Parts: sequence; C-alpha cells; structure tokens
Amino acid sequence: MQLVLTSPEKFPISLSSWYGLNKLKKYRMAQCFLIAMSLWFYAYFNVNYLAVILLSCVANYLFSLLLTRSKEPAFHRAVLIAGCIVNIGILGVFKYYNFFVENLNTVFRTGFTCRHILLPLGISFFTFQQLSFVIDRCKGKAPHYSLPDYLNFVTFFPQLTAGPIVLHSEIVPQFQDLTKRRFAMNDFAQGICCFVFGLSKKVLLADTLAGAVNYGFSEIAKLDTPAAVMVAVSFALELYFDFSGYCDMAIGIGRMFRIRIPDNFNAPYKSASVKEFWKRWHMTLGRFFTQYVYIPLGGSRKGTLRTIRNTMIVFLLSGLWHGADWSFVLWGFLHGVGVSVNVISGFWKDDKGAHGEQEADRRVFMEKNLSGAF
Repeated sequence: MQLVLTSPEKFPISLSSWYGLNKLKKYRMAQCFLIAMSLWFYAYFNVNYLAVILLSCVANYLFSLLLTRSKEPAFHRAVLIAGCIVNIGILGVFKYYNFFVENLNTVFRTGFTCRHILLPLGISFFTFQQLSFVIDRCKGKAPHYSLPDYLNFVTFFPQLTAGPIVLHSEIVPQFQDLTKRRFAMNDFAQGICCFVFGLSKKVLLADTLAGAVNYGFSEIAKLDTPAAVMVAVSFALELYFDFSGYCDMAIGIGRMFRIRIPDNFNAPYKSASVKEFWKRWHMTLGRFFTQYVYIPLGGSRKGTLRTIRNTMIVFLLSGLWHGADWSFVLWGFLHGVGVSVNVISGFWKDDKGAHGEQEADRRVFMEKNLSGAF
C-alpha cells in the first residue's frame, strides 16, 4: 500500500500503464512492467530487501523447473525436502536466528553472538506462498508456470507485504486470462470503495485507538480495573481494524487491476467459540496451515487424541509464525488449548448467514477440510 500512500503519483502510472499496454496487446510487456513496479514498491524502504525476495523467487522457480525433468516419486520427494529446507531456512535465518541463539545460550550457557539481522518486509507471507506452490508442484497439483506468471503471483504488490496469503491456483489463472486485462468501470469502482473502506478502518479507527492503547500500556501502574479492561478491548479492536484494514486495501487495489484477492476476515469478534474465531480471523493463514500441516498430519481422521495433537502443533507453529518470542508460542498454545476444548466438548455452531458467493464457496471448502480442530 506504500505505493499508493507514500507515492500517490506512482499508482495511477502503474494502473494506467497496465491497462494501456494490455490494450495495445503488449501482454508480456504489461506483465513485466507490473513486476518491475511491484519490486520497486518492495525495495522502496530498503533496497537490500530486493535481494532477499529475488533470491527466494529464483530458488523456488528452479525447484519448479527441476520437477519438469523427471516424474519419479523419489525425485519429487527429494525436491520437496529441498524446497522446504530452503524456504524454512531463509525464513529461519532472518526471523528466528537471534531467538534460537538466545535460547541456546540460556539453556547450554554457550556464548554465541546475536546478530542485528534486518527482517525483510513480508517475508513470512511470500515465503508461505512459495512454499505452498512448491508443495503443490511436488504433489502434481500445480503446473510449471512461465517466469512472468510466477513473479506476478509472488510479487503482486497489493498483498506482498501484509497478505492475504494467496495461492497460485487463485492468482495465476487471473493473470493468464486476457479478458480480465481490459478496464472495467464496475471493478474499478468496487475496488475504490473497498480501498477507501480499508483505509478508513486503518486511519480513522485503528490509529485513533492506538493513541489510547499506547498511553494505557505506558501507564499500566495507574490503571484501575475498568480502565485496564478498556485498554485491553481497545487493543483487540485496534489490532483487528489495522490488519483487516490493510487487507481490505489490498483487496481493493487488486480489484482495480481486476484481480480478485481472497478475503482474510469474516467478522471474527462475532464468533461464539475459539474454534469459530479461527475460521473467521486471518483465514488465508488458517487455510495454509490446514492444507499443508494439519491435513498431512492426519487432520481429524484418526481419533480425538490425534486431532488434539495436530491442533496443538498447528497453533504452536502459528504462534511462532507471528513472532520469534516465547510470548507468541504461549499465545499459540493457549489458542490451541481453546480449540481443543471446543473439539472435546463438540461446541460448534455453523454461521448460517449469507456472505456472498465467494464467502459461500469458502465456507464449503472450510467445512470439507476443517471438520476437525483447526
């Protein structure tokens, strides 16, 4: 969104050039231009970020290319292992190196030195996107795309730094569909409305609440019980309006390009249980963990104890994904316990409300694949 907010003149150039080049039937040039603008946007704050995302893209594209050389299951398993090691390794070095070293020094009284490693923007998001692609390729569920198609999938700037986490199967076909490259006023108008709505949630609500929250956290000793409750509730609302606001802006900008980005929130604070909350909050992250961790572990198909075990693994990983700190691990553990309690008690009521065709399709998918804990 910084392409729009900090350099407003660049966004109309990006949008008009995209449609202009496509109108001239310069389809490949249009793709390359959009990739270049997305990479420029990513490097805007720190050009060193550019090397990280490009290295990640090249490595994963080479894995995909390797899979075209052989159809042997053993070869595909080897590429899958290598792909997981490389992607998780890159994420681990930049996000978890100091966390690992600090705990190693504490437990074993070693003297390893922590390093000041700058965390690249959105590395958790684009790493998970590419990891999902490599896994699908190894399973034969994804084709080998052209390099521009692949780079459009990974670098498309609206959702690059703050999600939602998109899948190749829902983004690449849209870029390949030449009928979607013609300007459509209806999509453009809906995109503007969605963007303004998200921006309002961020600026008018989240940023306003942030002032009260920051003051409350800095003066904890002065808070009485009612004030402490208000600060806690304000923080929860700030977090929701901030994150969902950014996602709405991403969806809106994508819609202006006629690219539909999946919803990431569905009124999570209306949930009646922890389990329902995680079907409504950060839905694309839940989808990733469900498809690529929970179901491969056995999901809910092997009894209640295995279901609870798989649920706890997923939520501990989710806690680590959110941050390299034991407080995030504890946060994931507590949510895992909450969902496990729901599983044991059977407390779950489907939300029967209508949320449009896309939401209905999403719920069908979720009900088919998330019948267990997560």
